[in-house]
Amino acid sequence: MNRTIPGTLGLICGTIAILVGIFSFSQISYYLAAGYLLVCLIAGMLIVRVFCASCPIKRTCVHILPGYLAQFWNQPPGPYSSVKIYLTGILFAIIILIPQAVLITSLHLFVLFWICIIIAAMSSYLILCPGCGNQYCPFRREKKKQG
Repeated sequence: MNRTIPGTLGLICGTIAILVGIFSFSQISYYLAAGYLLVCLIAGMLIVRVFCASCPIKRTCVHILPGYLAQFWNQPPGPYSSVKIYLTGILFAIIILIPQAVLITSLHLFVLFWICIIIAAMSSYLILCPGCGNQYCPFRREKKKQG
């Protein structure tokens, strides 16, 4: 199976969720929308710096863009410390939780946002994580052998 397709799908769904959040903020204030965009860009780059830069397969990343950006940091691959794992989780939580206050005012946007987040997360966890070549990743699972 071509693993780039679900990797790209997850990245696209995550981007759509962020755009839905930006749109929701823009209904209140363009400044809030721009602020959320800025927070997402900073958090995204920190995720790439903290998590992706330590990945031994960043040159062949199935998410494409994070792996490409991670190459700018010449960090040798190695195990993730608990601080890196917690920081990455906090950064994802910031991206996901900040727009909830405005998304809750529109059921359609709220549902769209969460569908995109769930597709992004599940495409990684169910399709990409099993058999991933990053032996250091805490989400890596061995592929089940058939037969």
